Amino acid sequence: MDETKVFQRSDMSRPRKRWPRILGYFVLALVLFSGGLVFGFYKYATAPSELEMELGADLTGRVNILVLGVDAGVNGQKTNEWTRSDVNMVVSVDPVTKDAAIVSIPRDTRVFIPGKIAEYSKMGHAHAYGGPSLAIETVERFLDIEIDYYVRVDFEAFKQAVDALGGVDMYIPVSGEYSDPAQNLYIKLEKGPAHLDGQKALELVRYRGYSNADIGRIEMQELFLKALIKKAVSLSNILKIGPLYEQLQPYFRTDLTFQEVVKLVDIGRGVDPESVKMAMVPGIDKYLAENGREISYWVPDGPETEKMVNDLIKGMSRERNASVRVAIENGNGVPGAADALATIMRDLGFQVVSVGNASKQDYEDTRVVARGSDQVSQALVLRGVRQICPSARPYKGSSIPEGADVLIIVGKDYRRPL
Repeated sequence: MDETKVFQRSDMSRPRKRWPRILGYFVLALVLFSGGLVFGFYKYATAPSELEMELGADLTGRVNILVLGVDAGVNGQKTNEWTRSDVNMVVSVDPVTKDAAIVSIPRDTRVFIPGKIAEYSKMGHAHAYGGPSLAIETVERFLDIEIDYYVRVDFEAFKQAVDALGGVDMYIPVSGEYSDPAQNLYIKLEKGPAHLDGQKALELVRYRGYSNADIGRIEMQELFLKALIKKAVSLSNILKIGPLYEQLQPYFRTDLTFQEVVKLVDIGRGVDPESVKMAMVPGIDKYLAENGREISYWVPDGPETEKMVNDLIKGMSRERNASVRVAIENGNGVPGAADALATIMRDLGFQVVSVGNASKQDYEDTRVVARGSDQVSQALVLRGVRQICPSARPYKGSSIPEGADVLIIVGKDYRRPL
């Protein structure tokens, strides 16, 4: 059986040992503050027509990028490797469905920081204790996800990026003043439409005079992100940003290579920025007694956080799954195997339209089969099946039962949950 390569995620992945790598190319500003430009896309390759052809691609993989905004780089100050991360965002992109989400983790979120620290502390402290690598480990443990890349930016980079775009237009929903002499911070916001240059944009996202403190600041950052996405995707020619490489080089740090950034941006320019979902880790403000003193935390709501991650980062949305019709056939000869999987798929929200036996009972691997035009439905089903059977493989074929979008053939690798 010929294998058809569709999207090889390993083409854009490598060991993290290559970080830190300085990459000041302006594309990173779009990755950081537009989020929605960092997309891959999935397309079936043209191949000879066969009844069933295995696809050489990981249709369940997402690209997760940790964006760190550090509270340094003000007035030309050099960014210290060991400084707190004021902004912690996971930009998650589905190469198949083109879904994208930006999940914010408040800097005061109470998380377990692994390694030598091995204690609970604030999310923003992870970078101060161990740089990007420890921040990555902390987020991976907290959200139960894998981070593929990171990008770190300081305040000066933010200003430079916004100015390079020609500024951003948005409606500011509040008026207020805020000052912090220790940080030489004096900010005045005026409610109404505004054109923000780099300095004004930085003041907006750093403003802290909200009744709900850091949470209000994150909500304002999300509004700004949406406005910046619209401006970024309006650029007529991405090649025009090349000359800004030298200008921005000192302000960014990432483990993305230049080639990877160009590839990611090039293949994702057609994504509608309005489709980018934004959310914040749910929780409550709370003082906790630790080491003899009261510490203010954002205490995450575990069940709600898990639900958010499943929906936005892992792509397991019952609402979206409900649109997919699935047929399930027993191909391993074990009585009840197809029925058991059908129950699980229904619990995940899929429409199970039929359950029966395959034409043969000696399938070694569990197969998720779809027509060439149903790659999105196939990816959603495969993601669900792999929760129970990680070795399940995607195929394309024409023998899909009537009324179904995707066919699951249960193989010998399937182990019925106890």
